[in-house]
Order: sequence, then C-alpha cells, then structure tokens
Amino acid sequence: MPSMEIDELAEHLNSLKRDECYRVDSVLKESQFETTQKVFFVGANGSEQGPYVRKYIKRDAGLGSAYRRIFEAQREGRRFRHIPRVIDCYDADDALVVVMEYVRGETLADVVYRCDPSLPLAIDVFCRLCDAVIELHEGFDPPIIHRDLKPGNIILSHDSLTIIDFGIARAFHEDADADTVRFGTRAYAPPEQFGYRQTDVRSDVYALGMLLYFCLVEKTPDAHVREEGFSDSRIPESVREVMLRATAFDPDDRYASVRALKQAFLAATVLADQAKAFVSNQDAQVQEARRKFEPAAAKATRQPIAPPVQTTESGFDQTKRHSAHLNRMANRRLRLDSVPVWVGVLWDACLVAMLISMGIVGVDQTIVHPTGEAASYPAWYNVVEYVGIMIMMCGFAFALLDKRLIARLVPAVRYVQGGRGVVIGVVTALASLASVVVVGTIMLLVTQHP
Repeated sequence: MPSMEIDELAEHLNSLKRDECYRVDSVLKESQFETTQKVFFVGANGSEQGPYVRKYIKRDAGLGSAYRRIFEAQREGRRFRHIPRVIDCYDADDALVVVMEYVRGETLADVVYRCDPSLPLAIDVFCRLCDAVIELHEGFDPPIIHRDLKPGNIILSHDSLTIIDFGIARAFHEDADADTVRFGTRAYAPPEQFGYRQTDVRSDVYALGMLLYFCLVEKTPDAHVREEGFSDSRIPESVREVMLRATAFDPDDRYASVRALKQAFLAATVLADQAKAFVSNQDAQVQEARRKFEPAAAKATRQPIAPPVQTTESGFDQTKRHSAHLNRMANRRLRLDSVPVWVGVLWDACLVAMLISMGIVGVDQTIVHPTGEAASYPAWYNVVEYVGIMIMMCGFAFALLDKRLIARLVPAVRYVQGGRGVVIGVVTALASLASVVVVGTIMLLVTQHP
C-alpha cells in the first residue's frame, strides 16, 4: 500500500479516536454547512471536563479557515483577549472539526435588552468591541475579516468581551477581486459581501457602524433606517455622522480601519457630552440670573437678561468628568449578574398562581357565600370591595413581576420595566386601596344614618 494512503488511513483513524473522546450534551446550531455542539471531554477513568464547543464544518463549503489560523497562533503561544481558545482543529472525513472553549456570558442583544440602549452603554461596549476586532485585524497578517459581526456573535460578561463564530471569517487576499463565499447576516453585512468586490477590514467597519446603531436604539438597522440616515432623537448628531461614514456604500468612503473608527467615535462622544454639558450649564445660568434679578425686574420694565458665558471650569474638563461618570454608570450596570430568564418565568408563574387562588377564594367568601361581616353588606358593596382589593393585589403583583420575557412578546412593556414599573404598580395598588376605603366609609355612613 502506498505511503500516502497509509498516512491518510492513520489520520482518519486518529480523527475517529478524537471524536470518541467527547460526549455530546446538546446541539447548539445546525445548518446546511455547519453543526455546532456542546460537548464534554470524557477521560479514560470516566471523569468529564468541559463544557466545550465542537463544530463540524463541511469542507466543500470553503469555510472555517480562520479557525485553523487561530489554532496555529495559539499553539505557538500567542494569547488573545477577545478570541475563544481553540482546543483542537482537525479533518474528519468531509468536515473540518473545531473544538474550542465554551464562552459563558450574555450576548450583546441580551445586554442591550437588559440595560436598555443608551450612549453610556455604547461608550462602554462599543469601545471594547472595537478593541476585539482590532485584535483580529492587527493580530494576524494578513488580517482576519470576521464578516458576521452581529449582536448574537458577541458575548459579554462582567469583565470580558469575546467574539465568536468565525465560520465565514476569511483572510484578505490582495490579488482577489471578490469573495468566493458570500454569507453573513444581511442587516449587518456590507454590500461588497454579496458579490461586487472583495471584503477587507472596512467590511467589518461597516458592521461595527450597524452595531453602534443597535447599542443606541436596540433595533436592527433595516433599509429604511439606512435611507433615513439613522435619524433618531436618541443619537447625538456627532455620533450619527460617525455611523454614516462607517456604513457608507463605497468602502473607500468609510474609515480605513477599526482603530480610526474607534478614535472618531470617542471624539464624537466628547463633542456630544460637551454640547450636553454646555446646554445644561446655560440653562442653570439662566435660572440663576432670573432668580437674582426677578425682584428688581418687577419694579421696572422687564429687560432681557443675557446670561454670563464664563464658567469656572473649562468645557473640556467638564466633558472629561461627565464622560468618566457615564462610563462608571455603564460599567456598574453591566457588572450586575443577571438573573436567568427561567428563574423570572418561575417567579411570575408563582405570582399568577397566587393571584388566581386569591381571586377564587375571594369570590367564594365575599360574593357567592359571604361570611362574617360581609354577609350583612349588600351584594353590590361586596362586589366593589372585591374588585378594589383584586386591583390592589394586581398592582403589587405587577410591581414584582419579572417583565423580561413579557417585554419580548409585547415590546411596549419594555418602557415600564425596572423602577418605572414598580412605581406604576405601587401607585395603582394604593389608588385601589384608597377607593376601597372611600367606598367603605360611605357605606358605613349610609348604614349608620339611614
């Protein structure tokens, strides 16, 4: 048998042994070209390590080359802050098999949903995201182009940000005119990724611009949003201009690198904070001037008062201080460990079950078979009292509900999450309680003075 065939057979048997070392816990994703599993390594003594992620990528799809480059770089001793550690990478039959660490944390979509979109959140997350992509572009030669940057492929924990899913990532080739494989998530993928020229680092710049929009408004940027120039009251004008340039149709009109995009974004946030601080400062000075001069103005004809423009602190210093405060706010919020959604669902189910049981008992003892003092009251009063008490209990229950899952089904609920929802629930409960007290008092007066 030729030595080449012997080598191929040995490699095939070796790959089979590697596959048998892992126990499949669950299938995370399955598509036409790729299967992703959550697996555990099983030792000779039966002990398990993990979990890990194992990917089977079909060889004829032309995908997965970035995993080989990352694996080789890490095997040479290089360490990356924002890239998962690849444990093994080998060929098995007609597939490339990649085993890597299982990255724990929340996706960017979950973080923005939990924290609500805002400029402070974008300042914290987007800068770290730029650093992660810079690591891909500048840490490899030629640079690795991810080509599928989207909220679901960015994992955050309290102290880290990791980019995952390098299935369609590729290296930049100077002699290529266009990509041979055209995949990606349409909302975040640049135009050139669908055929008319080769993708390069500016293609990831485009996706980052779209992700910046998501951090600020929690919406997927569709064609209408792009046509409207990302116009939104929550986006400062200076930041919007950065997004417009990052997502330009022609790659030559975009920022030349992610590092340039990050620097432009930071400069834009300084301008936005400075404008906000200036407006707040001017408003405060106008109010102070009116307070001081109102008595004198009342005695004479009112004259317009020009507010002073000098401040005790330079606008730049104010901006730096304010920006640092925003960063601290975002960091504190992101470092709060989120309660798993299933725990919130279980909590909500308990609250609903309690309300239903109280409602059934209340109907029986107050309306159907009134007992005690309720038996001496007219039926209409018992109904009013029962309804009032149930509204009060529903108000308290609404304040205590975990509204994350409900908000996903009914987006309007997102605006009454957190402290606002607690206030609404408590106010409703107290108003209902007051109504019951008022009705009871009127009933008491009527019965005592017929």
